[in-house]
Formats: sequence, C-alpha cells, structure tokens
Amino acid sequence: MAKRQNNRSGSGADKEAQRRRRQEQRQQARRERSLDRASQPVWLEGPQVPGQYEDPTDLSPYPGKLLGLPQSGPGSISPLFPRLMALLIDWLASWAVAGIIVSQTGVLGGVSTVTMIVWIVLRVITVWLFAQSPGHAIMGIGVARVDNPDKRVGLLRALFRTILTVFLFPPIIQDTDGRGMHDRATGTAVIRTR
Repeated sequence: MAKRQNNRSGSGADKEAQRRRRQEQRQQARRERSLDRASQPVWLEGPQVPGQYEDPTDLSPYPGKLLGLPQSGPGSISPLFPRLMALLIDWLASWAVAGIIVSQTGVLGGVSTVTMIVWIVLRVITVWLFAQSPGHAIMGIGVARVDNPDKRVGLLRALFRTILTVFLFPPIIQDTDGRGMHDRATGTAVIRTR
C-alpha cells in the first residue's frame, strides 16, 4: 500500500512537472510570436527619414536619385506644390460634376458625398488608363511605376493609391525621394512629364 501511495505521489509530481513544462513552452512560444510580429515592418510606420537605404554620411543630392531618376526635367520626381495643385484641380472638377449630378437627382446624397465618389472614380480610371489625372496633366506630372517604368500603373495600384489618399491623406508625408506613403505602398512615384 505504501508503494502505491509513493507511485501516486510520484506520478502526481510528474504530472505537475509536465504541466509546468507545457506552460513554459506555451509562454515561450507566445514570446517568440510577439517578437516576430514586433520585428516585421509595418507600412503605417511611414517613410524613414533620411531614406531607408541611404548612407547617413552621403545623403542623396536630390529626390529620386536612389530610384535611378534624373535630377530635373521629364522623368524626375515632382515637387510637392504641383502635386497639391493637381489634387485641387481634380477636386474642383469633381465638385463641379457633383453639383450637376445633385441638381438632377438626390439619390447619391449631398454634394460632398457625390464629390468624393466622382473624385475617386476620376482618379482611379484616369491614373489606371493614362497614368495621370486631369489635374496631373495640367500640372505636367504623372504617375509611374518604380519597379518597372515600362509598364502601366494598373487598376489595383491606382485604386489602392486613391483609397490611401482619401482615408489617410499620405501624399504630404514624404521620404527623401519625394514619394508619399501611398506611393511607397504601391511602388509608384509622381514624376514630371515635361
């Protein structure tokens, strides 16, 4: 009988030790998953300034150098002012079209809602098909892919860029190459066309 009690108490101690080991293994696995997640870059962190791949002792002399773009002229990175003016032109055009639509029907909502819908559709379709919106064309700028300049921007990139612009307004937050967060997320850049 004494042997049985010793076996029971021994097996109880073994079970307790096994339970502790499993608990420690689970905690270790949680810590490792947490460290893995913390080490992964998140696009919401935004651009790193100075540039992610730049040597701090040798900063690029002009925006777009790290992308292999020229310093000035067609194909160079567009400054912020023409980009903002293109945004304003597109917004005013969308507002005018929305005013006409709302005067005919109220099904889509008020002028502000319809303006946003028109602007999104205008921006997505024109950047997808022509690599520039009407505002871009007037300001002499356009959107180009950085990874493969010979290819078009494409529907998904144009849609994602526009959605990011609507909800996060990332064009103002730029890295040393003059690209906004939406450009970095979609692998594009706004360049001069003339």
